[in-house]
Amino acid sequence: MATVPELDSEMIAFHSDENDLFFEVDGLQKMKSCFQSLDLSYPDESIQLQISKQDLNKSFRQVVSVIVAVEKLWNTPVPCPWTFQDEDLRTFFSFIFEEEPIFCDSWDGELIVADAPIRQLHCRLRDEQQKCLVLSDPCELKALHLNGQNINQQVVFSMSFVQGETSNNKIPVALGLKGKNLYLSCVMKGDTPTLQLESVDPKQYPKKKMEKRFVFNKIEVKTKVEFESAQFPNWYISTSQAEHKPVFLGNNSGQDLVDFTMESVSS
Repeated sequence: MATVPELDSEMIAFHSDENDLFFEVDGLQKMKSCFQSLDLSYPDESIQLQISKQDLNKSFRQVVSVIVAVEKLWNTPVPCPWTFQDEDLRTFFSFIFEEEPIFCDSWDGELIVADAPIRQLHCRLRDEQQKCLVLSDPCELKALHLNGQNINQQVVFSMSFVQGETSNNKIPVALGLKGKNLYLSCVMKGDTPTLQLESVDPKQYPKKKMEKRFVFNKIEVKTKVEFESAQFPNWYISTSQAEHKPVFLGNNSGQDLVDFTMESVSS
């Protein structure tokens, strides 16, 4: 988060009562302000800018007043030997604003750095045969055809865009079930990578840096999408050709269905 340090008293030679001078319609009053590596004065001495090497330490209102003064300089008809450009103002902001992390209290009383807001998309998925994904057992997804009122049984995923290895055709995402504390994850069971629904703490998930077992590389193939496990490359979320079979992690052998159509759902 960007914070605004206060400007030093020598940085700007006016305070809040004098800020009104910058908003007068009839003209500019005599004032002094400062920028790094800038020394500018007008021939009639109506405006003067001076250099100060002091640390910035004044209020945000006064910083805004400096910017308003610069805007006045742009619009004044008095000839000036040096012209302000957008790049010049950008250099000033690096001295005005400081970037700091956001801290919050953890449950054990220690300070931790909070994640930035996570972009999410709610969606439904269907395989190549238009089978829908439904929550069969408490922690198992199955693929089957639905119609009529049964269509409401299909699950809605909360797709979170998370950290991972991003490339031109791969976007790292995590797939949670909307309204439930369940996320698809990939673990090794025996010697086989396995897809499961894992229960998580809703106070900690979703987060920007998800554990690798939760991360899938979303790959767009024409109008379809595939979901490759980040933990086990070349293993994909798959469905069977048969009806009412569990959704599983397959190695794209050609017999399993790995391509899905994705339908966005309003929040």
